[in-house]
Parts: sequence; structure tokens; C-alpha cells
Amino acid sequence: MVQQGKKFWQFRALTTKNEAELLLYGPISETTWLGDEVTPKQFAEDLKALGDITNLTVRINSGGGDVFAAQAIYSVLKSHPAKVTVYVDGLAASAASVIAMAGDVVIMPKNAMMMVHNPWTIGIGNSNDFRKLADDLDKIREGMIAAYQAKANIEREKLIELLDAETWMTADEALEYGFIDQIDEKIQVAASIKGNVLYVNGLDIDLSRFKNKPKVPEMAPEARKEVKKMDLTAEILAKEYPELYAEIRKQAYEEGKEVGIMAERERFKALQELEVPGNEEIQEILNKARYETGQTADDVAMKIVSILKNQRYNLLNNLVQDAAVLKNIEPAPTPMKDEDAERKAFAEKMAKAANKKRGVE
Repeated sequence: MVQQGKKFWQFRALTTKNEAELLLYGPISETTWLGDEVTPKQFAEDLKALGDITNLTVRINSGGGDVFAAQAIYSVLKSHPAKVTVYVDGLAASAASVIAMAGDVVIMPKNAMMMVHNPWTIGIGNSNDFRKLADDLDKIREGMIAAYQAKANIEREKLIELLDAETWMTADEALEYGFIDQIDEKIQVAASIKGNVLYVNGLDIDLSRFKNKPKVPEMAPEARKEVKKMDLTAEILAKEYPELYAEIRKQAYEEGKEVGIMAERERFKALQELEVPGNEEIQEILNKARYETGQTADDVAMKIVSILKNQRYNLLNNLVQDAAVLKNIEPAPTPMKDEDAERKAFAEKMAKAANKKRGVE
């Protein structure tokens, strides 16, 4: 039995009649596209289920992924009778840029980004296998070139140059080459890079698989002051993007559970370091913190210090009292001997023995 794969797309009908929206956020095809779990046929059926729509809005924020999935989506969107408007909500890189080319109108915010490069893969085998693999990659690239040139006003030689260089483009550059039709000056994208991770509008993009890192376009100073946060509540997210909402909740639960387990282990370890062997009072406090109150080592540390201080004070006080009692006890009488007389008698005895040895009486 084939398991149902996880969709990487989200369709929803809009309140306006005959309009719908496609959300493509994150990697393109996290699961197998070819053969079983998530198929081009399933994507097409989901689109068809929306009915006779006349306008389809496609929102993209993705670092790319499976080029076969991207080309299949591109073909389905291009053949659909609805007007397709693509919004790059942050990033359309690699395979995601191919999908963007399906738009009758493609719109990017001023500081959004697009990236194009050659297809690549990982393979094993002999020299013949790799020659065939190289030929296959060239054929895939030809398909990508066809999609780009159908949209962009760019010569083939220049396009190949951009692909070979793995080119990151600003909205202005993408407009100049003809990859997009409009720049949205009002919308600003929040983006930053830390290490090999690009953060774009709440999405984490792993840059380690790319040759180049982009220079993140800065937000205009006046826009920084005027950018308004989207009023997106959990209720709205659950209603409009139920699958995304469920996935976020599941991920948050798993991450929270792992963090909680690690924190509890650290709490137990810290409490164990406060143990004083043989001290029942302190042991009782630590056990209560472990299993009842949930207190940390910091919570009980001062109490333990106070107990130890009191215990030492009580011990010292008891020793002082014991010493005072001993001081008031009169010693028991013992027989007194005349030590001088004893020493004198011993000396005389030794003298007699010596004289006898010498023959003197």
C-alpha cells in the first residue's frame, strides 16, 4: 500500500467569485514527485477541483527543490485557462523561479530576490553512467531555458551566462531581464543572512547547496517605518491554510517536547549536584523539588544553604554546651603519692646495686 505523501502546495478558493490562490512556500517537493506519493496528476486534480476560475494568484517564497516537480507545475499552470498572477513573496530561487515563469503577470516587491542556475544532481556509477547523467542534465537545462525565454526578453547566450554563474537578482535586475513584469514598491520583504541560512519573510533557506550567497537587498528607510505587520491570527491561519496550520502545530509540538525533555534532564542533573550524603532534611527538599513542585536548583539553592548554615550553627552550639558541662564536673579523687620520696627511694636502690657490683658495702 502506497502512503499518501505530504503536499508542498496549498490551494484555496477566495471569497471573490471565480478566483483562487496557490501557496508555494518552502522546498518544492519534499517527498518523491516521480512515481507514487505526490504526483503531477494530483496537483492538476487539486487545481481542477477549484472549478471554473478565471483568476489564479500564485504566491511563491521558496529556495527551490525538485526541477521535475517545478516543470510539471509550470506546464499545468501554463495550460490552465485562468489568468495566472505570480507574486514573489520573498524569494523565487532555482526550481521555484521556473514556476514563476508560468505567470501571465509576475510581481516582485522591491527588495525580493530571484535566482537562476543550472540543474545539478548527485549520482553514482561508471564513466558511461556519468556521461549519460551529464546529457540528461543538459536536456533538463534546455527545458528550463525554454521556460525562461518564453517569459523573459533575454538572449539565449546571456541566459546561459546567468545560469552558469548562478545569478541572484534583485527586483530591478529581474525586471530588466524580463523575468518579471512589475515591481511592488509598497510591499517590503524582511530578509537577513546568518551563516549559511537565509531568512526571508519567516522562511529559512539553506544556502550551503549554492555556489554563491546573495547580497540581501535592504529595506528602504521610509519603508522600515511604515511596514505593517500582517494581522494573521491562529484562527485565520487554521481556516484559510488548514494543512499548513496543522503542520506548524505538529512541528511546534515536537520541538517543544524535545526542548522540554532536555530542560527536565538538566533540571534533575542540577538538583543532583546539590545533594549532601546522609543529610535527610536536604534530601527531602530535593525530592520534593524533583517530583512535586518542579523547582529548579536555583529555586532551592538558598534554602539548602540556609539549612546547612543552621545545622552547622546547631552543631557548634551543642559542642559549646557539651564543653561547658564537662568543665563543671569535678574530677574523681585519685590516690596521691609522695613523688619526692618515691624518687629518693629509687635512687638509693640504684646506688646500692652499683656499690655491690664494685665490692663496696
